[in-house]
Amino acid sequence: DLIGTKFAGINSKNFGIVVIVPNTKRAHYYKNLGADYPENNDDLITVIENLKKAEFGTTVVLNNRYDGIDLPDESCRILILDSMPYLNDLADKYEEQCYPNSEIINKKLAQKIEQGLGRAVRGEKDYCAIIITGKELVNFLIGVNTNQYFSSQTRRQIEIGLEVAEMAKDEIRDDDKLLKPVISLISQIGNRDEGWKEYYQESMNELIIDDTSNTRYERILKEAEIEQFFSNRQFQKAAEVMQAFIDENVEDSFEKGWYLEKLARYKYFYSKEQSMKLQSSAFKFNKNLLKPVAGVEYQKVSFIDENRADNIKSYLRQFNSYGEFELHITSLLDDLSFGIKSKKFETALKELGEFLGFISQRPDQEIRKGPDNLWCGEGDNYLLFECKNEVSEGRAEISKIEAGQMNNHCGWFDSKYGKNVKVSNFMIISTKDLAYEADFTHDVKIIRKNGLRNLKKNIKGFINELSQYDIKTISSEVLQKNLDIHKLNMDTFSDCYSEKYFHRTS
Repeated sequence: DLIGTKFAGINSKNFGIVVIVPNTKRAHYYKNLGADYPENNDDLITVIENLKKAEFGTTVVLNNRYDGIDLPDESCRILILDSMPYLNDLADKYEEQCYPNSEIINKKLAQKIEQGLGRAVRGEKDYCAIIITGKELVNFLIGVNTNQYFSSQTRRQIEIGLEVAEMAKDEIRDDDKLLKPVISLISQIGNRDEGWKEYYQESMNELIIDDTSNTRYERILKEAEIEQFFSNRQFQKAAEVMQAFIDENVEDSFEKGWYLEKLARYKYFYSKEQSMKLQSSAFKFNKNLLKPVAGVEYQKVSFIDENRADNIKSYLRQFNSYGEFELHITSLLDDLSFGIKSKKFETALKELGEFLGFISQRPDQEIRKGPDNLWCGEGDNYLLFECKNEVSEGRAEISKIEAGQMNNHCGWFDSKYGKNVKVSNFMIISTKDLAYEADFTHDVKIIRKNGLRNLKKNIKGFINELSQYDIKTISSEVLQKNLDIHKLNMDTFSDCYSEKYFHRTS
């Protein structure tokens, strides 16, 4: 938001400043800071024409316009890409929800981002300073699993941006304004500083063009071929080729679930019985998928044969560097906030539980019963969460309906795990006052804004401790020591982050 505050209200006389955002909410954020937001096509055409006629004014915000608009030369010398773009197609949205690491989805997102990056540089001699902001977008650009979907040229430009950002960090002093080095760099680009031009040219000359005929693109082409068989109503052929594709390419169980659902879709047109069996198998591997018609049997979780430190080390191994890991966890912590959409909040809580070495579930999302989140730790101790983070922060009390939901989830846990299992029940909500007409049937603690803030602060402190170690070889002893220091154990969780509710008497 520092970028928005600085650039939204600028009234430029010499060149255009343009921001591309993915949604209306973000567009209104910039508008409220003084930017010009054309909200219909007629206004948009007028604003773009004015930029091209060198009639500059306040910063212009484009809502989800990553292609189709050219901004050459002075019409845009500063371009800001704010936040991660969305895919508009319903099938794409479903695939992104069920299989977030899909190669096809990642390629489409990378393509959309590259289209946005190219709005302001329309010729060989054109130039523009581009600012990338938003943790999810930055993470996608530099993440080792997603960076590979960009062209070689874009990847090199990202590397240059990271190198320049690192140099800028060295210039920041306690008494400096944080954006001072950024403004200085933009000025160098805008003034065609010879040193900058030479540095950029030399860096781009080091570019090595990848061989595009790699396994990743062969897989994408193969998937497209299978879908074409399906579109041509060659259902059995599509199923046969998909089965061979799964056997040859798919090892990860989560990914396997996604492709088994595709296989079930193909088989549905000639064998509904086989299709339903496949859908049941798919759902066992990936709980984000469609629920099978026959229903879902809940799989209890247990920490027997688990080791918390080993679980954390396994989580850390998916990242190539501390920087990539730190950025990812910071993004999750941002989603763990009041006012965030519940699905994002609960997804973040689930993954943070996994990062902290617990077995982590979302029963309500997986089987449509039970609490929003469930963590299982050493000694088969459990933390049960009912998330009401979308409730207004000004809410006066916990309603009778909300208390009833919590009671149902606690009862569900008793029925699945027994009443003698140690479980701490938490409601994450902005108020600790329970309505007079409401009652809890179990011991329930409340996590309010301050408790959530403390949890996030301690997780942040924990990941900061890891910066001095190689995350791929860090020892169990170091991990446990820092979990203790930052109060991230099961036995201290309730005291550190929750409080008792207050039952109103009238």
